[in-house]
Amino acid sequence: MTRALAIASDRGPVAYSGAGPRLRAERRIGSVTAILDAAARGLPRSTLWVAPSDAEGDRRALGSAEHAQLARRLGYMYTPHPVDERRYREYYDDVGVRMLWLALHGLWPDVAGTAARPPQTQAFTRSYQQVNRGVAEQIVRDTRPDTPVLVQDYQLATTPGFIRALRPRQPVGLFLHTPFCTPDELARLPDSVAGAVLDGMLAADLLGFQSPRWAANFLACCEAWGRRVQRGGTAPDTVGVVTGPRPTRDGEVAAPARTSTVGCYPVPADSALLAANARSAQVASWQSELAQDPAIRRIVKVDRIDPAKNVLRGLEAFQDLLEHTPALRGRVVMTCCLTPSRERIPEYRVHADRVRHLVERLNHRFPGCLDVHVGHDLARCLAALTSYDVLLVNPVRDGMNLVSQEGPQLNTRHGALVLSRSAGSSDLLGRHALLLEDPRDIDATARALRDALALSPDERRRRAAGLRDAVTGGDPVHWLARQVQELERVTATPPAGVPSPR
Repeated sequence: MTRALAIASDRGPVAYSGAGPRLRAERRIGSVTAILDAAARGLPRSTLWVAPSDAEGDRRALGSAEHAQLARRLGYMYTPHPVDERRYREYYDDVGVRMLWLALHGLWPDVAGTAARPPQTQAFTRSYQQVNRGVAEQIVRDTRPDTPVLVQDYQLATTPGFIRALRPRQPVGLFLHTPFCTPDELARLPDSVAGAVLDGMLAADLLGFQSPRWAANFLACCEAWGRRVQRGGTAPDTVGVVTGPRPTRDGEVAAPARTSTVGCYPVPADSALLAANARSAQVASWQSELAQDPAIRRIVKVDRIDPAKNVLRGLEAFQDLLEHTPALRGRVVMTCCLTPSRERIPEYRVHADRVRHLVERLNHRFPGCLDVHVGHDLARCLAALTSYDVLLVNPVRDGMNLVSQEGPQLNTRHGALVLSRSAGSSDLLGRHALLLEDPRDIDATARALRDALALSPDERRRRAAGLRDAVTGGDPVHWLARQVQELERVTATPPAGVPSPR
């Protein structure tokens, strides 16, 4: 009998547009979505994917012939969970981004005036919890009690608690694609919000993180909030075990009664998909344009315009490089492929304006020094990654950062990588990269760029080979399968030294 699996994430693999006979499903873009799609197609399981959606097209699609045929094209079932627009914006914008994203990425110093305000706190109960509850109810309706459920990311952090309240014995895992913050950073949120997030997460049997650093931060937060933590474990990926409360049907704490295993499952770039996408004619066309002047050295940054990605300081470091190294003027160009992000959120609009103004000032001060494209253009991004002499990946904090994995696999110039230690990918790549200990330090970033440009040819080749070997062969199917296997293991046998939560 074919085994089953359920996945829940904030976004589904497709978005519907049109109506009636013109209703069509279009693939969504996004790294998390692409990884989950590849994994769901590749696993030998009957898989259901559930995601909240405020799109009217998704609502109309339910029950339509187009939606009925979708499973054959995808290789798995997809069910959008309809949410009204106001509730979705409060759930995603006000709570997901302006509270949880900022806390998890340690962005309080970077985005002024964003401490959680009363309306946002109310939105946590009114909308965030309601959306998480609705996703849990959808999963319970559409799965058997023994079906493993893998919930994805911070937007659905409390979904495990609602599933647990409805079905105490359902195997539930939660994976965070983001980093996790320190206790002091989490304490910037209202106590009721921080506590509910931790308790919702601790309702999962298995909690997965990108890096031991993020798992350690989570365990420290659990201890700070009075949860019992047992560090270490016998399984290869286990970092610790936490005894947490058992939620009631209303998502509130009843009595301490269960345990959660904490492990690390770093997300890989999909090497096969990356190679296939890079072979397109559009990528070749952009490669030719970037190679028109072979004497030009190229620094590349490919990122979303998000305060966490630190685009502004990357540009300021490039300005510092040109100001203090006149010999590089006219010989080094910075190519930036920037994707707009969360433009309806005020803090993000302010950040995007600051980036735009700095680009204008830099190009006025040093004409031709910047080649900046803002938009959704995968082919241009891939071409830039093949063509860099230096790849700058300097996030304030990042769960993993797939660009830093993709660049070394695509690059044809033995390019160097300047990488923030605060990116989860530094666990894999730090030995071969030029590391930024503090990504907020503009002077240090400029020095790292200068050092990367000055590497000898032999050193560039050595480092590039090490980077490539560290990330080649990434397989999302294997990544998700490991979590399913571990979830089934921990729900069959409780962790050593810990009483069974069953």
